[in-house]
Amino acid sequence: MKLRQKKRSDFLVDITPLVDVVFLMLIFFMVSTSFNVSSSLKLDLPSSKATAEQNEVKKLTISINAKGQVYIQDEAVEDADLRKRILNISKGDPNMRVVLRADSEARHKRVVYVLDTLRGLEMSKIGIATVSTDDGEK
Repeated sequence: MKLRQKKRSDFLVDITPLVDVVFLMLIFFMVSTSFNVSSSLKLDLPSSKATAEQNEVKKLTISINAKGQVYIQDEAVEDADLRKRILNISKGDPNMRVVLRADSEARHKRVVYVLDTLRGLEMSKIGIATVSTDDGEK
């Protein structure tokens, strides 16, 4: 009895679906990446081992330099105008996120003053910016 074997045809691999998947993944990672906007104000932030969550939510950034000058969104603000400027930017929303960036050489009194002003406006979503450190440092 003679068994006949079929000729094996060459298998062709269609890579079109693979290219589609890779392209979709590229788009997903490009869209989901959060871009950090660095401030033009140079501050020496204190170190922290905790990591912060990066969200693209409208937030108010308040900075205090080593000399104690307060900046809102990188614009200098006098103490008398601080409350008014915060209200103008937040539009009275007490749930707006606030990021406090204080230089490590800034006096504690200035930081407490800004925190008290925010607390007086019933703003409770306040984060303090730090620079991440490795476990081996300090």
